[in-house]
Amino acid sequence: MAAPRRSAADRPAARTAGDDPRPPLRIAMVGHAFMGRAHANAFRQAERFFPLPRRLELAVVVGRDRARAAAAARRFGFAGASADLAAVLADPAIDLVDIATPNDSHHAVAMAALRAGKHVLCEKPLALSVAEARAMATLARRRRRRVGVWHNYRRAPAVALAARLIARGDIGVVRQVRAAYLQDWLRDPQAEASWRTRRRTAGSGAHGDLNAHLIDLVRALTGLEFEAVTALQQTFTRQRPDGRGGKARVDVDDAFCFLARFRGGAIGTFESSRTATGRKNHNCIEVYGDAGALRWNLERLNELELFRCADAADAQGFRTILCMDAKHPYAANWWPDGHTIGYEHTFVHHVADFVRALHDGTPFHPDFDDGLAVQRVLDAGLRSTATGRWVEVGAGAR
Repeated sequence: MAAPRRSAADRPAARTAGDDPRPPLRIAMVGHAFMGRAHANAFRQAERFFPLPRRLELAVVVGRDRARAAAAARRFGFAGASADLAAVLADPAIDLVDIATPNDSHHAVAMAALRAGKHVLCEKPLALSVAEARAMATLARRRRRRVGVWHNYRRAPAVALAARLIARGDIGVVRQVRAAYLQDWLRDPQAEASWRTRRRTAGSGAHGDLNAHLIDLVRALTGLEFEAVTALQQTFTRQRPDGRGGKARVDVDDAFCFLARFRGGAIGTFESSRTATGRKNHNCIEVYGDAGALRWNLERLNELELFRCADAADAQGFRTILCMDAKHPYAANWWPDGHTIGYEHTFVHHVADFVRALHDGTPFHPDFDDGLAVQRVLDAGLRSTATGRWVEVGAGAR
């Protein structure tokens, strides 16, 4: 998945747009808060570390308030700002629309962008419902536009290596998965409410926010597809300060757990929480096969733990692979062997892979069909909490 290692002499010298023969890819970014910062940094850094076939031009930041959008554009290095999304989408110079907004606007913005003939990158989860996600995936295929979902953890070097090891059979047939994504930023009942604590804008709480990542990671790592789930959710704090001296109702989950059956017989456990005291960003995946096992945790994102039954009996045990050398996915494009990379680099990898796929016509994942597949599992989990029963996930992504 990573580009080949290049020496400093191989890397192109800095060029101005005027003497750069590569065709431009002009980007409009909708939204400019936390995820907008991560996306903007990725767009700025990608071609500085990866040889890209298109020249990335940061054209415009779109926001509800033009003054705030203009401030973000200056800070992130975009050429302009706008509060008129329709006008931006009507501009034939814009090639790619990046959606970094709250969940409730993903569907409307993506559909409008696709109808305008734009390629689209969208934050996760893809939508608020299966119906919305299906419509987005269908329109992307119909309009033959390239699309992607920002499940950036797929592109941590250790995760990409884990996928390679599983695919080539290093741990045998996958039998069981354990996945947990735990944070504690809502542990304090006095933590303020936000769009993430309202069902109308978020769809769900920890489930859509964190389980979405776990679901995508498991599909990417193992190739397993979900068959059925049974779930449990809990909201520990029903009201939170609204930031204006009052209280706001919380109608999404603080913690959400589910069991899963996969097609083919494997099983899995999934756990997400935004109230897990002491856990800051504990995104941990364990995959158990009949010939070995592996474990990855975002809080130690450069490390992959691996157990192989093929090792000598008197030397068996989990060992840690430091995924920071040129032979590991993506690492060759950064620093000398052994130097760490961070959270922000996974977004850069996402951009680099997307731009190459867009230019070459090769597949890119996760696309909107993958986002739909994740949405089906999220929806089945929510329906299970309402019925207390196992719920079939349904047909494949399409």
